[in-house]
Amino acid sequence: MTIISLGHLVPATAFHEQYVQFKSVRNIIMIFFYDLFWYTGVVQLGLMAGNRFVSIVYPMEYKHIFSRSRSLYLILFGYFLGFLVSLPTLFDCCHTLWDSNYYITVYEKPDTLYKYVDMAVNSISLCMMIISYAVIIYKVRESGRAMAKYQLTIRTRQQNALVNGVSLSCQMNECGRTSSVRPPRSQVSKKEMRLFIQFFVVSLVFLLTWTTWQWLPYMSESKWAYFVMTSLFFINNSVNPTVYIIFNTQLRRELHYLICRHHVISNAQNKRKQTLFGRGIATVNKNEADFQNNTRDDATKSLVDQAGSLSSQSHATIDEHEILYV
Repeated sequence: MTIISLGHLVPATAFHEQYVQFKSVRNIIMIFFYDLFWYTGVVQLGLMAGNRFVSIVYPMEYKHIFSRSRSLYLILFGYFLGFLVSLPTLFDCCHTLWDSNYYITVYEKPDTLYKYVDMAVNSISLCMMIISYAVIIYKVRESGRAMAKYQLTIRTRQQNALVNGVSLSCQMNECGRTSSVRPPRSQVSKKEMRLFIQFFVVSLVFLLTWTTWQWLPYMSESKWAYFVMTSLFFINNSVNPTVYIIFNTQLRRELHYLICRHHVISNAQNKRKQTLFGRGIATVNKNEADFQNNTRDDATKSLVDQAGSLSSQSHATIDEHEILYV
């Protein structure tokens, strides 16, 4: 969508009829592809809201529902549905064209029934987002309250244990079933919360963009109002990668690897060589130390044996003198 915007919409806005005619085939084809990616993105936003809903509300079922194969099918379904919804724009009854004078896409026939298809797809996806994120926010609040209550109970029992001289482990486990306290289940992890915030911000920008598209033309006929509306579409196109790059550490790491792949591989090889070299030096030092220790032990053992031999010889000499004396 960004490429289409920079390659078609912006030049058409700057040069008007000199760049593209209003009812030209190129205008129809380019807006068709724009709508294709737009509706695909709308469907995927609804699917991502459902993904976050299952991940946070039903975490035990997440891997089963959103397995790798099913996730791939859902992505392909989003593109297929986006293609089906945008396909009517190629026919005379449903042409959607870029009006460079008002900075907006318009229906060639304002009374076309296709506008209800557009409204239905966007509305269904928007309802999925609102319901999913509302339930997620409620779940997060309840989870936070349960954890706060659990921590308060633990602190209270610790204070009582210090006052009464009773160990906390005895209170929690062995000294009575009524006093046992368990941590709340299904806590929302920090990773899940970061993903939720990312998708929520993206969906919020989409909500602002779509509601502006639906209601602003009825509120004002100024082309500058339309310019604001179209600018929101451009922002909506770029907000997804921007939000993901800012908040998603793993995505930044993967992008850094793709962009600086040779540098990353070179650094990894150098670190590996340094590690192997360090291990080699450590092995050599260890072998030298073992050799010195073994040499020292052998010398000590030799001295002990020599001392024992001398002691035996001295005892034998004394015995001979005693025999001669007798």
